Parts: sequence; C-alpha cells; structure tokens
Amino acid sequence: MTDHDYRVRLEVFEGPMDLLLFLIRKDEVDIHDIPIASITDQYLKYLEDLRGHGSGLIDIDLAGEFLVVAATLMEIKSRMLGPKPVVAAAGDAPAKEATDPRAELVRQLLEYKKYRDAADALDQRAETWRRRYAAAPAGVPDDALQAAIENSQDVELEDLDLADLAEAFRRIAETVNFDRLGEHQVTYDDTPIEVHAEAIVQTLSQVPERGEMEFASIFTGKKRHEMIGLFLAVLDLVRHRRIAVRQESDARILLRLRDEPEQQLPATAGENAANAAG
Repeated sequence: MTDHDYRVRLEVFEGPMDLLLFLIRKDEVDIHDIPIASITDQYLKYLEDLRGHGSGLIDIDLAGEFLVVAATLMEIKSRMLGPKPVVAAAGDAPAKEATDPRAELVRQLLEYKKYRDAADALDQRAETWRRRYAAAPAGVPDDALQAAIENSQDVELEDLDLADLAEAFRRIAETVNFDRLGEHQVTYDDTPIEVHAEAIVQTLSQVPERGEMEFASIFTGKKRHEMIGLFLAVLDLVRHRRIAVRQESDARILLRLRDEPEQQLPATAGENAANAAG
C-alpha cells in the first residue's frame, strides 16, 4: 500500500475525534457512557489495519494525532480495569465526573460533536442551495433597452470597468520605491473605509466649480496601506453613486462628485453614537 493510498484512507476521518465519534455512533452507544474497552480495541484495530497493509510503519506526520488519542484510550482503559478509588464520606462525596477516567474524553467528544453537527448542517444547506436554479431574467425588448441607454445621463463606467481601476491602482502602487526605503514593517491600518471615503468627497468638493480630479492624484504622498484604503473607498463611493468615474482618450481616469447622490454611505460608528447621544 503506497503512502498515497494510506493518506486517502486516513482522510476519511477529519481527525481522531471524528474516528471516535464514528465508532460510537456505529455501536449505537451513549456518548456519556462510552464502553471504553470495546471502543479502544476498535480504534487500535483501525490503526493496525492501516499499518498491516503497508510497510509495517505508520507515517507519524499523517497519524500523529491518531496515535496520541490511541495512547489516551489505552491509559483510560487501564484505569477503568484498575481498582476503583475509595468513595468519600457521604457529606463529601466527589462528583461522578471527577472520578470517571472517561470524563475528559467525553467532554472533548461533546465539544467536537457540537462543531461537527454545525458543519454538517452548513454542508446540507450549501447542497440545498446548489440544487436550486435561478429564474431566468425577464426579457427586455431591444427598442426599450436602446431608449433607456439614449435617455440615460452620466452613466459612469460606461467605458470603464473594475479591471481598469485595478490596473490604474497597480501602476500607481508600482511608483512607490520600497528599495529606496530599505527595510520596512508591514503596517496594520484599521482606518474605516468610510473615513477614506469622506476624505475623498471632501477633496472633490474643493475642486473649483465641482470639476474633475485625476484618479492618480488622490494617492500622491500616501503610504502603501493608505493607498489600499483609498482605492477601496473609491470603489465604495462608485457603488453608492456618490462619485462618477470616466476615462479620457489618453487613458487618464477622472473622478468627480455627483450633484445629487442617490444613496449615502452607511453612517460610521462614531456618527451613530453621536446621533444616539443627541
């Protein structure tokens, strides 16, 4: 049996707890009262079968966690077969879970089962959605579509798409000479996109006669993490129709404020707090 065959067989289970849960369900036993001797024997037999079909050795990299749980099961089994602890006086009797060698294993299994059941439920829901078919869109007459195009005003991105913006951002980002800066640290920037968006709106509002501003100019003098935040803010402003974007014949991309924004950006957390206080 090759290493590839062994890996496929082992990956039937997502881990040692998955294998234990399978054995417990197969025997239809209560997870709170695991027959530790039987489950241990089955668990070890499974690992032995894997080793018996190969070179006699188990790949530790693939089966390390399984072997750890196997050792734990053998320890619990030996403790279950050993003499029972002396029961304390009636007024000071310990809880059953405190003396049961299986208690910690049961706790881990219950915790694993909770997440496994949730994962199974999500898989089932995803499968249900995969089997659904969306209704076909309603047909629009060609003449009505052409009339809508002719009557439309300021349709941004008519000759510009997301790929154009992304390519423009890539060219701008390449102008930052990091070799000249030497060693640098990756900076975590938690500035909300709304803050960058409002800064762009403020800058555009100061353009004379509500004119246009070059897309590249908003990145002048900015650090790389700031440039990323500003780029995402531009996309958000376009999506909320607060700014219009067009491309000149010379490939320059221009931004301008819309006269009457149709939809405002969601309020920031600070604005919500201020409104609540007012």
